[in-house]
Amino acid sequence: MKEPSTPELIAAAAGIALNSRAVIERTDRTSYRDVCETLDAVHEHLAVSGGSLLILAERLGCKAEVERLIREGQDRVNAYRAFAGQGGRA
Repeated sequence: MKEPSTPELIAAAAGIALNSRAVIERTDRTSYRDVCETLDAVHEHLAVSGGSLLILAERLGCKAEVERLIREGQDRVNAYRAFAGQGGRA
């Protein structure tokens, strides 16, 4: 199987992001079934998009830095979640 080209990887990631937004906008948020189907679709799309971007980072020689930045961002999100709802009181 042929490796995807750099433009194909970028197109996949960008197309998925744009399409996912459109899918979310078309979702009937009052329908549990629609919301679940949308979440399933977006979940799969994000996996493909993330993988495409990591392959691209590897090709560009910056995969380690990208992974470090991803970890740092996730650490910030985790720290925010850990302290959310505490209202700033000791």
